[in-house]
Amino acid sequence: MLLTREQLQERLIALHEASLELVKDVSLDHLLERIAKVACEQSNARYAALGVLDEDGKLVKFITVGMTDDEIKLMEHPPVGKGLIGELMNTEVPLRVPVIQEHPRSSGFPAHHPHMVSFLGVPIRALNHQLGQIYLTEKIDAPAFTADDEKIIQMLAAYAAAAIQNARLHENTHRLAVLEERERIGMDLHDGIIQSIYGVGLSLESALHSFEEDPEDAKTRVHRSIESLNQAIRDLRAYILDLRPRQMGSEGLMSGLNRLITEFRANTLATVQITGTDNELQELPQPRSMALFHICQEALANIAKHAKAKQVDISLWSTEERILMEIHDNGKGFEMETMNASIGHGLANMQTRARSVGGDVDISSVIGEGTTVLAWVPR
Repeated sequence: MLLTREQLQERLIALHEASLELVKDVSLDHLLERIAKVACEQSNARYAALGVLDEDGKLVKFITVGMTDDEIKLMEHPPVGKGLIGELMNTEVPLRVPVIQEHPRSSGFPAHHPHMVSFLGVPIRALNHQLGQIYLTEKIDAPAFTADDEKIIQMLAAYAAAAIQNARLHENTHRLAVLEERERIGMDLHDGIIQSIYGVGLSLESALHSFEEDPEDAKTRVHRSIESLNQAIRDLRAYILDLRPRQMGSEGLMSGLNRLITEFRANTLATVQITGTDNELQELPQPRSMALFHICQEALANIAKHAKAKQVDISLWSTEERILMEIHDNGKGFEMETMNASIGHGLANMQTRARSVGGDVDISSVIGEGTTVLAWVPR
């Protein structure tokens, strides 16, 4: 049965609103499930699935909606790309079939698979590249899917292509930031703490040789070595701010920041004050909260390792369009043009995190007066 113009317009409006929410989702697995659910709702299908292809065109993910966990467990394995699924993987056009079993490419169902008759499949394409497919079976209110259903799901597939590419870009950006952070930490450890400990070893070796000839010199070298080791321990505590994996937690951004501050205080002699309310941050999406959390983590780590600050002030506030966070320390500061590589990597990491969610970071520093990090993300 064809839809009236008013009914079709209502479905298009509902699809548009649902699809706009999809593009905001940057978690790929969660996004795929949401696309399948929207497809189910828009076509009134009992079952939906979404297949994702790798760069070689092989089926690597298959997300289902409508089947119970018990039904899924009873099947030997997920689809591998045969039958109508394989047919859709190698075409640019939708595939609408009233009776699956009567199609020449149908390969049947595995044991314990739910009974399915009607079928609608639509490729998800970006330019000339196929990203995946939307599969729908068992139209609830009719014996087969309609031409209107096909048009609606084709539109959804176009939105899905943009959302999938956006989520993959976000994942790649995050992965690059993690790799850069590991490289920076490795360089810092090698050039700082490891070299310091190596120097202590040389000093103790010299002290060992001078115990009999010059006991006072040996005693002095041992004392210096103890002081150097204590400094290395302090440096290691500061690096814990970077090396220890942590999550923001389910309590929200302010709670996560307070935990960072507690740890920072335990590893430094600096005083920290934070201002801001949780009420303004409750509706902030998780990826943007995590970006601000990790920016604060990076800033505190830099302060602990480089600034020699006695006071740190953290402020959060909001405008109609943004959530802003400022981190100011009264440490030694640095020249922006001549900052060393370890600080430079840290600042680049903060910018990468902010820009990955549509925000940015501005850093200013004055020798002898301290450093200010101002970060913002969209509301």
